[in-house]
Amino acid sequence: MESHVILASLVCFCLVSYVNCDEAAHQQSGDLIGRLMDTIQRLESRVKELETSATYGQREREEMRARIEDLSEKCDTEHSGIAKRQGNSNHNAFYAYMSTNLQYPHPDRTFVFDTVRTNVGSGYSNSSGLFTAPHAGTFVFAWTVVVDATSFVFSELSVNNVAMGNVISDSQENNEYHTTTGMVVAQLSQGDVVKVRSNPKVTIHGSVLSSNTHRTSFSGFQLY
Repeated sequence: MESHVILASLVCFCLVSYVNCDEAAHQQSGDLIGRLMDTIQRLESRVKELETSATYGQREREEMRARIEDLSEKCDTEHSGIAKRQGNSNHNAFYAYMSTNLQYPHPDRTFVFDTVRTNVGSGYSNSSGLFTAPHAGTFVFAWTVVVDATSFVFSELSVNNVAMGNVISDSQENNEYHTTTGMVVAQLSQGDVVKVRSNPKVTIHGSVLSSNTHRTSFSGFQLY
C-alpha cells in the first residue's frame, strides 16, 4: 500500500514537472515569436523606406534626364544658329596703313595703304589701295589721316567714285600734327569698289604723315 502511494506521488511529480516544463517552453517560444515579429516589422518598415527612397530617386533621375535633354536641345539649336550666322557673315575684314609719308597729294589722289595687317576675305589690295566687296552686304569703314604742321588735307571715302564721307585734317593755324578720323556705313553690292582719296575739287597743302607713332590708316569689316 505504501509503495502505491509513493508511486502515485512520483507520477504526480512528473506530471507537474512536465506541465511546468511545457509552460516554460511555451513561454520561451512566445518570447522568441515576439522578437521575430518585432524584427519582421522593423524590416518591413525599412523596406518601405527603401522603396520610398528608390521611388524618389527614380523620379529625380527622370527629372534630371529630362532637363539634360532640354539643355542639349537648346545647345544644339544655339550651335546651329551660330553656325548659320557665321556662314552668312562671310568673314570680311581688313586693316592697312601707309608705311611712309605722302608729300603734297594732288586732288583726287587715291591713298594707298601698303602695309596690311588684316585682310580676311582678301577684299583689300595694298597695291591699288582699293577694297572690292567680295559679297553683298552692309559694311563699316573707317580711315584716319595725320597731317604735318601747317598743313590741311581734305580726304573722303568713295564707293564707285561717289563720295560717301568727307573729313578735313587742318593744322594750318597750329604748328603741330593734326589727326582726323572718318567713318562710313555703306550698303554694298558684290564687286563695288571702296577707296580713300583726296578731295577731287580742293587743293591740298602740306603732307600726310604715317610712322610707328602715328598711322594714317584704312580699315573696314562686313557688319552683316
